[in-house]
Amino acid sequence: MAAEDHIFKILLFMELLVCIAFIIYSFKDQSVNHKSLGTDSCSGCQPNSLTELHGQVASDTIGRRVNQTRGSLSNCSLADVKMRPGVVMLTTTNLGFMDMTLNMLESIKRTGVCVNTTIVAEDKKCYQYLSKRAEGDPAVRVVLTNLGETTSKEILRTQRRQYYALFNKRQEYFLGLTERGYEVLFTDADTFWFRDPFPYFKGDFDMSMIDPESPYPIRSERAHYCAGFAYFKPTKVTIQFVKTWIKTMRDNDKQDKLMADQDVMNHLLRADQPVHVNVQPLDTNIFPWGPKFYELLEKKANYPTVVMHAASIRGRAAKVAKFTSSNMWLVNSTNFDE
Repeated sequence: MAAEDHIFKILLFMELLVCIAFIIYSFKDQSVNHKSLGTDSCSGCQPNSLTELHGQVASDTIGRRVNQTRGSLSNCSLADVKMRPGVVMLTTTNLGFMDMTLNMLESIKRTGVCVNTTIVAEDKKCYQYLSKRAEGDPAVRVVLTNLGETTSKEILRTQRRQYYALFNKRQEYFLGLTERGYEVLFTDADTFWFRDPFPYFKGDFDMSMIDPESPYPIRSERAHYCAGFAYFKPTKVTIQFVKTWIKTMRDNDKQDKLMADQDVMNHLLRADQPVHVNVQPLDTNIFPWGPKFYELLEKKANYPTVVMHAASIRGRAAKVAKFTSSNMWLVNSTNFDE
């Protein structure tokens, strides 16, 4: 049994390393000034890479004890993660949004959901802090962005160019994962999990998201899907669509057109470009965005919320205040910059 687990871990590590390498080198465009990952910058990715993170756990114990070692961020063991093969949860953050990210992770931990989790740190300080917190956790790995670092401070929506630049990178992070055959749940860090969402991602579809504009489960001409909590299956259609999504944003960048990734995505979906995407909508009564969640809470509506996404609540301070008002703020404030 120990030998079998050891072989499984080696294969898993090799597969994920190949995947990360794919993300680093995929969609390289010489006309786009992205930070390349040469030998020097790669050294910054190594301290908490997939191999070292899981290898460290493996070196501490053997056999069944390796399988049952639980991480401090996830409370999950390697055995737990192996129960959900082929699925990756992906999120991104910077130091300015660290407390919100930790709050989301704590909410996931309390649901008991265990899934292979990758966090892309958008600045070095964020990477260094999260790497220490995730050390030895068999479910969580932290990688430093390979598409140019951002500031470690909160980026406000009024800082439109910086704000869009941060969110317009996330598609490239999960493209490599889907091309390697992984199902990817991308989640913004301003979500709060009450229950396991994965049972809602069953069935025949390409992508699954909430649509606040159409009556569930209809996909109307007004549909405007939210890209901040979305499930991507590794279908040919999904991969083709995401590639076009990325290319369109790159073309916009070359033309100095400032456009949010979500707007680009919805424009392509409405036009069926480059193909028609089978989008499975999520019920907004149980996957509500911020204002709807608090509206339902005020009405004491009897809907068992699965995941709430604090979209449309503008700014970190406002999100924290809302979460605190509903007993959903689970972490202590601290200076992550120390």
